[in-house]
Amino acid sequence: MADEYNPIFGKIFDRVEQPGDDIIAYIAYGLYKERKRAFLTARREELNAAVPQQEVDTFVKTYDDGQIDLIWNAAKDSLATFAVNYADAEKEAAVRAALGEALKGRFWQQVGVTAAANTVFAIGVVGVYFLLRFFGVDLLDRLRQLEQIFPNN
Repeated sequence: MADEYNPIFGKIFDRVEQPGDDIIAYIAYGLYKERKRAFLTARREELNAAVPQQEVDTFVKTYDDGQIDLIWNAAKDSLATFAVNYADAEKEAAVRAALGEALKGRFWQQVGVTAAANTVFAIGVVGVYFLLRFFGVDLLDRLRQLEQIFPNN
């Protein structure tokens, strides 16, 4: 049983220091297994026979700290790429949802409310103008007087 143990698994998981590192470790171990499989497949085709255990052991021994660093960093890069792609997809979905809501009527409903409010305001201003005019205040005349006091130059 002891000779079945893969020391690479231990070397990779010894690097787990903080929460979330175990995900990187699993990805790194998967990358190691993928490379080992590619080696075995290519070597089996070269030999046209099973790969001798000695060569498999040599392959495993090549995974020193430098090789572990390489697959650890590749795993971190893969996870970061996944996170960025996921965030981009979520952002795109949020924008699509917002646009969908805008096109459903909420946007046009607010445009209508704003137009109605502006219409009421304009009618109010015209009403105030005529009310002042009824009481003998000529607003345009007063504005002309202000223009003479404060010229536009």
